[in-house]
Amino acid sequence: MSGGIELNRTALTIRMLMILKARAIQEPISTEKLAALLETNPRNIREYRKELETAGFAIEHKKGPYGGYLLEKSALFPVPKLTRFETLALKEASAFIHQHKEFTHYEDFHRAMDKILGQVCEPDNRGITYIESPFTSFDQQVEQWIDQVREAIQLRLCIQIQYQGSKDPKPQKILVDPYDIVHYRKAYYLIGFSHSRKDYRIYRFSSQRLFDLQITSQSFLWDTSYQLHQVISRFGLIRSDVQKVIVWVDPAIQSRFEEFGSWGHDVTKIDEQKYSFLCFDRYELYRQIFSFDGLVKILEPQDFVKEFQGKINQWKEFGE
Repeated sequence: MSGGIELNRTALTIRMLMILKARAIQEPISTEKLAALLETNPRNIREYRKELETAGFAIEHKKGPYGGYLLEKSALFPVPKLTRFETLALKEASAFIHQHKEFTHYEDFHRAMDKILGQVCEPDNRGITYIESPFTSFDQQVEQWIDQVREAIQLRLCIQIQYQGSKDPKPQKILVDPYDIVHYRKAYYLIGFSHSRKDYRIYRFSSQRLFDLQITSQSFLWDTSYQLHQVISRFGLIRSDVQKVIVWVDPAIQSRFEEFGSWGHDVTKIDEQKYSFLCFDRYELYRQIFSFDGLVKILEPQDFVKEFQGKINQWKEFGE
C-alpha cells in the first residue's frame, strides 16, 4: 500500500514541475491553484516543492495576495524536441484558447497544455541573423534597443517605437510585433509586423531614424507562416536571391561550425554530418567554407558546388 502512495506522490511531483515550467515566465501560481490542478490537498504542495528542490530545481515562493510558486527559467526538463513550427503552433493554440474562456473544455485544455509545453518548450532565445560578417561594434544605445527587442521576441510582447521613415516629415509612433533582428552592411535592422500598416516592415536601428523603443504589456500571436527571407527579399535588403544550402561538416569540428554565427538563417542539423541553412550571400559563404580548410563541403545546390570548386581550381593554378 505504501508503495502505491509513494508512486502517486512521485507522479504528482512531476506534474507540478511540468505546470511550473510551462508557466515559468508568467505570474506565480498559488498553492490553492496548484492543489486544484493536481487534485490534491494544499498541504502537500510544500512537500512536492521540497522533492523538486532536492532534485536540483530552484523554485521561488513569493508571498502576498498575488504570490505563489515560480520555477526559475533556467530549470530544464530533458525531453524529445519538437520542430520550431510545431512548438510555435502549440504556443499559439494555448494563447488563443486563453482568450476564450467560453471554450467548453477550457480547464482540461490548459491542464493538457501544461503537461505538453512543460516537457517540450524551452525559452525562445532568438539571436541576430548576420547576412554579412558580424564584425560591427555596437553603439551603446543600439545595444540597449537590441536587448529590449530580443526580450520582447522571447516574451511575445509588442513594442512601441518612435520612428521616422525616409518619407515621413516627422517621427511616428508605431506599434510593432517584433520577429527578427538582422545585421547587414554594418547596420542592424528590426523586422516586425506594423499594426498601422497591417504588414511586415523593416526598421533600422539608427539615432537618425529611431528615437525611442519601449516594450509594452500587449502580447501577440506568432504568425507561423512568417519567413524572414521572404520579407527582406521583398524590401530589397539583400542583393541576390536566397538559396537553401546543404553542407557536409566533419564531426571533429561540428561544435566550432555551430558556434560560428554567420552561416545564414535557420541553421538546421539534418543528420550526423549534414546541415542546411538559407544563404544570403554566396561569396561570403565561399570565404567562410574556405577558412575551414576542407572540413566543411557544399553538397547543394549544384551550381554553388561547381562555382566554389572552380574558384578553388583557380586559386591552385594561381598558387602554382
